[in-house]
Amino acid sequence: MRGMDALRALGATTLVVVRYLVELVELLGRALRALGGLRRPVVYRVTLLQIFFTGFQAVLPITLASVALGILVLSVSLRYLPVDYVQGVASIVIVREVVPLATMFLVIGRSGTAITIEVATMKLNDELSALKILGIPFDQYVLVPRLVGMVLALVLLQVYADLFGLIGGYWGTALVDWNLPSYPARDLLQGIDPSDFFAAMLKAILFGTIVSLTAIQHGLQVQRSRREIPIVTSRAVVRSLLLCFLVNTAVSVTAG
Repeated sequence: MRGMDALRALGATTLVVVRYLVELVELLGRALRALGGLRRPVVYRVTLLQIFFTGFQAVLPITLASVALGILVLSVSLRYLPVDYVQGVASIVIVREVVPLATMFLVIGRSGTAITIEVATMKLNDELSALKILGIPFDQYVLVPRLVGMVLALVLLQVYADLFGLIGGYWGTALVDWNLPSYPARDLLQGIDPSDFFAAMLKAILFGTIVSLTAIQHGLQVQRSRREIPIVTSRAVVRSLLLCFLVNTAVSVTAG
């Protein structure tokens, strides 16, 4: 009996995962078909608001997190590795691995949850039904602005966080321990492998797509009560994190 129960649980979990991925791909397809709606002033304005909320309003926490991580990685590297190796460590660990994950965590916590709650509230208040009655396409007005805004904001945040992680880490290590070996900041920046930078940009695009679509998908799942909002929001966060971790591993392994 225990074996059968385990198989049923595994089958149910597999169905949930498959359904989640299929719905995610369907939403992405709908968004790609509706990209032309960005030419509409209203859609363009909503996209800019999403970029502002996800990107510019997250500058302070992103700055603090990236500088702290840069100091941690570079100070530990200088203690245990020759100076010549530090550039490679900074390129791989800071630019390609640590900063993208930290940015992803912050964006999921701020913007991913906000989008889920926003879409769920719009559905419970019959705002989505009103859009349909008025002939305003959901895909153009709700889906596209949040997807495009999230992706663009995450890419900009990634570039910003990489720069502050490197520069802030470089100067911060001197404040942490004056006895650490010194080296020119130019050498640190020149040691960044372009392939690591492009891998980080690819991660930002994929993370933004996953987080925005998962948030919208779960926001649409509410049916009757506002009590469902915390439930779908927590599910959106967990599934976004899990899929982003899998994507991060796949990109890093492929990039070598």
